[in-house]
Amino acid sequence: MSAGSTPILDDVRARDLVIVPLAAAHLDQVLAIEARVASSGWSRGIFERELVEHASRCYLVAVRPTMHGPAVVGYAGMQVLVDEAHITTLTVAEQARRRGVATRLLVELLREARARGAAAATLEVRVDNRPARALYAGFGFRPVGVRPRYYDGRVDALVMWAHDLGGAELGRLLRARDPGARPERGA
Repeated sequence: MSAGSTPILDDVRARDLVIVPLAAAHLDQVLAIEARVASSGWSRGIFERELVEHASRCYLVAVRPTMHGPAVVGYAGMQVLVDEAHITTLTVAEQARRRGVATRLLVELLREARARGAAAATLEVRVDNRPARALYAGFGFRPVGVRPRYYDGRVDALVMWAHDLGGAELGRLLRARDPGARPERGA
């Protein structure tokens, strides 16, 4: 086992994860990940308000079932307004990265966006986060602009958009990227 790793996360495989709606019971684990990997993280209050006050929001967690209960290894969220989805967060615990967790979460968010009638999706990503930019590009997100000093007042954000969320091409891509995930509503 490497220094700083935990047995729960050492052998995480995306296919072993369960993607479920974020619940209050997950918040301690979500906030622990947020504190370690997000430079200006969300507070408990922000997450709690998002969970109870906004029907337009969707938050998911990737959990690994263990004998001690579910271990959260990543989380993601979005809001859908009219026919546009805005992905607000997608974070994976450091020890669980590069194992398909972000892909699983993004697949589920996009499926939910499609189910809610979104025709397009947008997000911001750090310009220096090449792995995340590549992930999003693989799902059809294209850069359209930059928000200067968006992160911590220092790092620019690349604004990306994906269009035709309801199209057959994205549907095929979602099935190919995560064949074990739940079927789309209405499919």
